[in-house]
Amino acid sequence: MFYKKLKSTRFAGVVLASGLLAFNIFSAHAQSQLDMTTHAGEAYKKADLELNQTYQAVMQKFKNDKRTKSKIKAAEIAWLKYRDAEMEAIYPGTDKQYDYGSVYPMCHSMELTAITEHRTQELKLWLEPDEDGVCNGSRH
Repeated sequence: MFYKKLKSTRFAGVVLASGLLAFNIFSAHAQSQLDMTTHAGEAYKKADLELNQTYQAVMQKFKNDKRTKSKIKAAEIAWLKYRDAEMEAIYPGTDKQYDYGSVYPMCHSMELTAITEHRTQELKLWLEPDEDGVCNGSRH
């Protein structure tokens, strides 16, 4: 059932790869659903920390370019709204625990981790641009 949901998400490949890898890691060490949920939550916290560090590095890079900095900040605010809306679209139920069962917290964290890792890669383009890219814009 979880795989069917993944196939319909925008980040299916990323989530599936991250999710299956995470599930294998969790099941090798975890003895209960609570353990797997805890590990998934820790993975999300790690991904979120990396995202925030990357965002701060980008802001630091453009500290003297107020226009670009404000545009990146606006994009990040929009991304946060997108992330939250995407999660609600994936799990639209009003009583999430009831609607999706005991795996919901783990699955929710795994989805958030995948979405967050994807955004981190997008932000890294401002830090590690393609030197030959003619369409880099402010990512030069």
